[in-house]
Amino acid sequence: MSDLKPELEDVSVVLVGSFNPAIFHPTWFAREKLIQQEEADRADIKIVSPEVSVFSIGWLQLEVTLDRFAARTSQIQNLEPLRDLVRGTFGLPRHRPVKQMGINRQAQFRSPGEKEWHALGHRLAPPEPWACLLEKPGMRSIQVQGIRPDKYKGRLSVAVEPSLKIKPFGAYIEVNDHYDNDAEVKGNECDRVMEILAASWQISLDRSIHIMQSVMRP
Repeated sequence: MSDLKPELEDVSVVLVGSFNPAIFHPTWFAREKLIQQEEADRADIKIVSPEVSVFSIGWLQLEVTLDRFAARTSQIQNLEPLRDLVRGTFGLPRHRPVKQMGINRQAQFRSPGEKEWHALGHRLAPPEPWACLLEKPGMRSIQVQGIRPDKYKGRLSVAVEPSLKIKPFGAYIEVNDHYDNDAEVKGNECDRVMEILAASWQISLDRSIHIMQSVMRP
C-alpha cells in the first residue's frame, strides 16, 4: 500500500491568541483582497458577532472566537490559498496577538478488508495486556505525542481511531503539528508565527501524510 491515499481529507490552520471575531466577516476579507467579492457575496454566514464568527465560502470554512482562529479546507487543491489567506490576514498591521499555531491534517482511509482493519488496531494497541480484563478488547482511540523534529518549539501528536464516515473498515487519522511562539522581541509574535507558517507549510503537509501512510501500511 505504498501509494495509499485517503478518501477524505481536511487541513486546517489554527491560531491561538486574542481576536476580535466581529471583524472577520466575508465582506472584510473581500475588501482586503483576501477572497473574491463573488465569494463574499455567496458566503454561507452562520453567525458574526463580538464573541464568535462562523462562515464558509465553499472551499473555506472559518471559525473565530475570542481566543481561537481556525481556517479549514477539505479541498486539497486549495491548500495554498488556505495558507495565503492566513498569512494575508495576519500580515495586516492590526492583527498581532498570536501565541500558538497548529497545522492540522485529518484523513479518512479505507482498509482493504476486515482482517487488515483489525490488524491495524492490534498493531497500534495490542490486545494481549487487556485480554484478562476485557472481553474481546479492541482499539477505540489512541493518541501519541512526540517532540518536534525541527528547530521550533512545540510538539507533534497523532490520533488514530475508527472512522465514523467510511464504513466498513475505515480509519481516521489526525496529525496535529503544534508550534509555540518563540519570538524573542515582544510585539513581534504575529510576524514570527507567520514566518514559521511560510517556512514549515509544505514540510508539515509532507510529514503528516507520511505519518498517516506509515500508520496504515502493514
